[in-house]
Amino acid sequence: MIDQVLNTVIVLLNAHIGTAEPDVMLGNLSMVDSAQAGSESNITDRVVVSVVNIQQESTLRNMAANRQIFDNSGLPRGVARNPGIFLNIYLLIGANKEQYNIGLQRISQVIAFFQRNSIFTVSEIPTLPDFGLDKILFDLHYTNFEELNQLWGIMGGKYIPSVVYKMRLAYIDSLEEGMEIPLVKSIDAQFNNIPR
Repeated sequence: MIDQVLNTVIVLLNAHIGTAEPDVMLGNLSMVDSAQAGSESNITDRVVVSVVNIQQESTLRNMAANRQIFDNSGLPRGVARNPGIFLNIYLLIGANKEQYNIGLQRISQVIAFFQRNSIFTVSEIPTLPDFGLDKILFDLHYTNFEELNQLWGIMGGKYIPSVVYKMRLAYIDSLEEGMEIPLVKSIDAQFNNIPR
């Protein structure tokens, strides 16, 4: 699902940049130094989108596991199902261009694209429900020099013009039916006399 969403956004990003050949691709930026001109995953002279971290959104993880759903006859029934997962996916977008000024130009175009399109809904990407999503949000992620150094050091590459974005609230729901639980139909309450 993550790859399909990213490839769909990359198609829109390529349309925004408007070059004759698609300039943006999903790839592994840690392979910048080892990329060979003849390989299928050639990332030379391209803008490359790499996933560098995936985290669960901690503020939305305590959702109810029991849900009330309605069957075909319109009657309610209770279902126990694990809640969906909201993810924060960190993307490193690097311009591995042969000409440095073109690389800076592409990074500027990427930033402008996500500034104009920070939220994608079904109106922009009609296939979002097929991925189990209702919207995708992109935030420019601040990375200080130390974090940037560690990121590129871990990837084993030399720095190229790049930017980090957080793609957030990608809702993944397993869609599997859980076990049926009985609904509460009545409450019997007894109150004890509390001495005053």
